[in-house]
Amino acid sequence: MRRCRKTIGFLWPCDGLNDQEYWKFLPNDVAWLIARYGAETGTEELSDSNLQKYSSLELLRQTAKLFPTAKLDSVACGDHAASFIFGKKHEEDLIDGLQQTFGCPVSFPSCSIVKLIKSQKAKNICLISPYSEIITEKFQEYLLENSIETVSSLSLNFTSEQQVDNLSTNSLSETIVKFTQNCQHQKDLLVIAGGGVTIASEISKIEVVLGIPIITAVGALVRDAIQSTGRNYSKKGVGVLFEKRKITHSKPIKEKLSTGTKAFSLTGTPPIFRSGTGPVLFDENQKQFIDFACGSGTTSLGHGHEEIIEEVKNQLDTGIFHIGPHFHTDIQSTFYSTISELLPPAFSRFHPSISGSEATEVAIKSVMHKTGAKKFVGFSGGYHGRTFGALSVSGEKGKNSSLGPFFPNCEILPFPENTNTIKDIISTLDKEPLAGIFIEPIQATAGLRFINKDALVELRNFTKNRNIPLIFDETFTGFSRTGKTFAFSHYDVLPDVLIFGKSLAAGFPAGLVAATEDILTAWQSGSQSSTFQLGPIAASASIYFLNQIKHGTIRKNVERQSSLFRKILEKFQTYDCVFEIRGTGSFWVIEFDSPETNRKVRKQSLANGLITWECGQNGECLGLVPPLNADPILIEKGCEILKRSVKEVLEK
Repeated sequence: MRRCRKTIGFLWPCDGLNDQEYWKFLPNDVAWLIARYGAETGTEELSDSNLQKYSSLELLRQTAKLFPTAKLDSVACGDHAASFIFGKKHEEDLIDGLQQTFGCPVSFPSCSIVKLIKSQKAKNICLISPYSEIITEKFQEYLLENSIETVSSLSLNFTSEQQVDNLSTNSLSETIVKFTQNCQHQKDLLVIAGGGVTIASEISKIEVVLGIPIITAVGALVRDAIQSTGRNYSKKGVGVLFEKRKITHSKPIKEKLSTGTKAFSLTGTPPIFRSGTGPVLFDENQKQFIDFACGSGTTSLGHGHEEIIEEVKNQLDTGIFHIGPHFHTDIQSTFYSTISELLPPAFSRFHPSISGSEATEVAIKSVMHKTGAKKFVGFSGGYHGRTFGALSVSGEKGKNSSLGPFFPNCEILPFPENTNTIKDIISTLDKEPLAGIFIEPIQATAGLRFINKDALVELRNFTKNRNIPLIFDETFTGFSRTGKTFAFSHYDVLPDVLIFGKSLAAGFPAGLVAATEDILTAWQSGSQSSTFQLGPIAASASIYFLNQIKHGTIRKNVERQSSLFRKILEKFQTYDCVFEIRGTGSFWVIEFDSPETNRKVRKQSLANGLITWECGQNGECLGLVPPLNADPILIEKGCEILKRSVKEVLEK
């Protein structure tokens, strides 16, 4: 038990299932005590007769003695206590009797659901119940006694709490979505009854797909029990009704922020986000957004990922937030071992950084130290960051192009996208020594452009024959984004140096250079360091992410995403404003007829609740970069919003 200002007593039947579902709705600073009881039913079957025995006032009063003498601020009677089974009057008598016994407020799931429905003034209620049709009908009758009518209901007809507990989350999500979408009536709210239904982590996803709020018995009960103590309740990540609303104005941001940032480039009033879970973000008005930009490809497993949060907390509990470049922690050692298992053995040395741009700087310096040369080669459309050295090797300099001349010197060659013209392109490169050649095998920022495979092989042969380091930038395309672990895997070509960033630490700042032994041991100690280079917090998040890739679960889902995107997006080709659709894995692009059209579609999509990514050499491409673990129903919903947005732009 934790020390805090409020203590909740949970009075539960004896099955002991589903405890974690309740904790997901509890604020962190609330303590709890648990008492379990049986009704001598012989079985825990979810039958009408068993529920009637569990709803006995005398039994519940006897059970109250199980609690220690500690002062309780409220009591929550959960699971199949089934206070509704004899109707509203019986429940009121139970509450009155138990409040006299405990000397504090008492809540049941059914009355808590009623309170929450009425607070929303919802009239058109859909109901999903894990119980039999008989029990579900009794709950509907109870709701009617409270002046609440359901427009549609579904009974899952489970006969035991164990069946409910074993229900696959994904399977249940699909059932919920299908049932609700097939309901022909107007829908204001969905109620999922039953304390055994484990669905908290899926609520935000389902809400954004259905477009209506969800109330679960567990969430309603915990909320009511806490609010009955006089304390305001809010909890992030378990549904829009549990998010605390707080208006934050963007004016101070706009007045104080540098105009060189991207914050107000799409709209003068961008949403200000307050929380996120999975592929869903919530703004200050509790509006939900599907995130298909992932912070420019960084939040590879979405927002609020419970296991990543746990790994980061474990590192925070060590007391070491940062250690600097002179020393290391055991978590960083584990990181290097973990990423080594994903990479070919040739990449035996690593140099940490804080971002992809800084990793580019590391790569530039490392090969200059190795070769002694000071000139590089890059390609049109290539993008390697916005620091000065990174810009010098980037074909895409954008709004910084006027700052030249850049150093180191770099010759930008045409990117051989469709044909093998590399021999003609590189025939002029023998004039002076080269420190290295920078290339993205799959260009991301340029709008998902693929190098011709024969051209890349020819380039690799050229660099090998002349001992020129070949540097692949995988900042955006690394770690399963393109359907393979790395973009170079599509070509069976290995470079000498790899640059990583963005998704490497699943949303935490981190960059890395991986290279051959001879390159990253060719300079003196201290030649290149960075105060915050891949710190222990980022390392802990990265290890979890890399292990998911290693075990194959991410790749399978990316394959599903790729097939679904291909099937849905090919239909967009019928729009006159769409020039081309292209994609691979979990990275898809719609190239429009102009940057203006793309901007309008992206702005309309944002207004409709979909976040997209701008790319293309002139900003003419709309990028779709969802979390790698996003479910098919979210991919479908995001594409549905996008389709509606394109139509709305064309109709204006």
